[in-house]
Amino acid sequence: MKTVLPTLLLCVLILSGCASTSTSTAKVTKPEKYYVGFMPLVVYTNSEFSQLDSATYEEHIRGKFNNLERSMYRNQLEKTLVRNFNRENAQTRLVKSSDLFEINTDIGYREFLQKVQATGVDGILLINQSGYWHTTDYTTVHYDNVSSTTANPQPNAAYHAYLIDVHTLKPVWYANSVVTGVYAGFDTLNNHLARALFRKLRKDKYILATY
Repeated sequence: MKTVLPTLLLCVLILSGCASTSTSTAKVTKPEKYYVGFMPLVVYTNSEFSQLDSATYEEHIRGKFNNLERSMYRNQLEKTLVRNFNRENAQTRLVKSSDLFEINTDIGYREFLQKVQATGVDGILLINQSGYWHTTDYTTVHYDNVSSTTANPQPNAAYHAYLIDVHTLKPVWYANSVVTGVYAGFDTLNNHLARALFRKLRKDKYILATY
């Protein structure tokens, strides 16, 4: 019993470590309508976006949203976004960019816009992972006269998200989100981010969904 109890205690302590998501938003343009169709666009850059013009596309997006290096992460994030946005209680649908654009293929600005607009979506959900770091949490369990300490590395991430109107190609909504304290990999980070974005877009009245 002395061996089983500390082991169970350690498991409880590890599992009790929960993720924390902090998300702040800003309305650039007050919503005049509900956005229904979304296409996620996942990039990694230190810059912020004020519009999706040709110069911005060439410098920060072209060759980066469909490259090989981050393909596994992007695909998982898109699947998570689909699961959170394409739900029965919401008037939303999400079209994955990976279904439109072949991986590791050069796409010019005009072709990019044509393919996006052909889907009928009215918003591009641009997500930029602006920061990623690890912290370590230490858990100590005491056995009679012996102590055991376990180190648990935790991935954390910061994101900038933009809802870009397909017609004006300018952001109408911003979100800064930080996910910390996750005892898991990037899939858990993505899930917390997707839920936060859906919840905030609904609260700010850019999407329509029942509770």
